Amino acid sequence: MATHATLHIYALILDKLSRQKSASLSELRVLLEEHELGKSERSIARYIEQMRHEFGLEIEYVVAERGYVFKKSDDFEVELFLNFVQLSQAAGIDIGGKKNMQTLVHLVQFDANQRLQGIENLKDLLFAIQHKRFLTFKHTNYHTERTTAYRIKPILLKQYQYRWYVIGEIEEGKYRTFGCDRISELVIDSKTFVAKNTKEVRKNFDQIIGLNYSDGKMEKVRLELTSLQAKYMQASPIHASQYIESESHDKVIFVLNLIPNYELIQKILMMSDQVTVLSPPSLKNEVKKHLMSTLKLYK
Repeated sequence: MATHATLHIYALILDKLSRQKSASLSELRVLLEEHELGKSERSIARYIEQMRHEFGLEIEYVVAERGYVFKKSDDFEVELFLNFVQLSQAAGIDIGGKKNMQTLVHLVQFDANQRLQGIENLKDLLFAIQHKRFLTFKHTNYHTERTTAYRIKPILLKQYQYRWYVIGEIEEGKYRTFGCDRISELVIDSKTFVAKNTKEVRKNFDQIIGLNYSDGKMEKVRLELTSLQAKYMQASPIHASQYIESESHDKVIFVLNLIPNYELIQKILMMSDQVTVLSPPSLKNEVKKHLMSTLKLYK
C-alpha cells in the first residue's frame, strides 16, 4: 500500500508528464523540491517503476527525448487517478493499485473537470507578485484562438471553478484577467514596478463573484429563494457577504452586498424557478432579459 506521501509524489509526476511531451529525472527532481518533497534521481526512477507496476501506467524512458514519456491508454484516465489520490488523502481511503481502483470506480463518481487548471505557473506568478516584478508571456484567447504577447504588472492570483487566473495591470489603471492554463513562454523580468492601488484592486475582486472585474457600484442584492434552494445556498454560499434577511415556511430572502456582474447573473439563472430577484431593479431587468432570450430559443 502506497503511503499518502508516496501517492502525492505519484500525482505530481503524473501531472507533469501528462502536461508536457517528456520530462527528465532532473526536471522531476526540481518539481518535487518545489513541493518540499526532495528526492534523489535514483529514488524518482524507482517511484516511476512502482507507478508502472502498481497502476499499470505506461511511463517509459525515451532516449530521443532524453526523458520519461507518459503514453496515455484508453483504460486509464489521468483525471481518475488524480481524483482518487485526492480522495485517499482527504478521507484516508486505501485506493490500492489499478485493480482496486477499477473496483472503486463503480462505487465512486467524480465531477467532471475537477482537476485544477493552470497550476504549473503558480510558483513563478506568485514570486512575481510578491517581489513586484514585471511579467511577459503569451496568452491564448479561447474565443478568438489568437495568441497575444503581454507585459503586465501582476497583482493577484485567483482561483475560480477549478482554474487559476492571474490579474494584472496591462496599462495605467487598466486591469485584465488571464487564465493560467493558457499562459506560455512566461518570463519574470528583473525590473520591478511600483504598486499603485493594489489594495483597491483586490478589494474590487472581493466585491464580485468570479472574474469579471467591474468599476460598478456596490449594490444590496435581495434574492427570494424557495426553502429547498435556500438550504443549498446556505451549504454552498455564492458570495462571502450573503446573509439571511428573513424566512417563512416556504421562502427565504437572502441579501448580498456586492457589485453585480455576469457571474452573478449566471448563478441566479442556474437556480431557475427556485429564485426571484427582488432588487435592485437593474439586476432584475438583466435577469429578465436573459430569461426572455432563452425562451425565444424554444419557440
